[in-house]
Amino acid sequence: HGAVVAELGESAATAARRMRDFRVGCVVVVRDARPVGILTDRDLALRVVAEGRDAEKTPVSEIVTYDATTIERDADIETAVRLMSDRGVRRLPIITEDGRVTAIVTADDLTVMFTTMLADLGTGIRDNVDAGESR
Repeated sequence: HGAVVAELGESAATAARRMRDFRVGCVVVVRDARPVGILTDRDLALRVVAEGRDAEKTPVSEIVTYDATTIERDADIETAVRLMSDRGVRRLPIITEDGRVTAIVTADDLTVMFTTMLADLGTGIRDNVDAGESR
């Protein structure tokens, strides 16, 4: 799905409201439309709320997790799964050839996709198996 973004100079509160408004759990933090990090709802809870910081005065630059692992737009699903596994990340901003963020894929997205595929496979097997024939 499309990526919701935040700029480094924006406040934590602005980023949190954007997450709320778009019903997402993270924003891709960008500089000149190029991803530099990820900010999650968990980051906001731990780095702003739990530390008693003022969300309106705390810039995203102070709480973002830098060096987001990204994936190119033409990469396949296997590459996304391998990157998530190897890097221990749950979110991959998708970038264009010139490095601009265009979307994001999450572990939840992949789980839903794979679950749907397996359910479709199970339905196909169930509906097509002839009782007298083993396939």
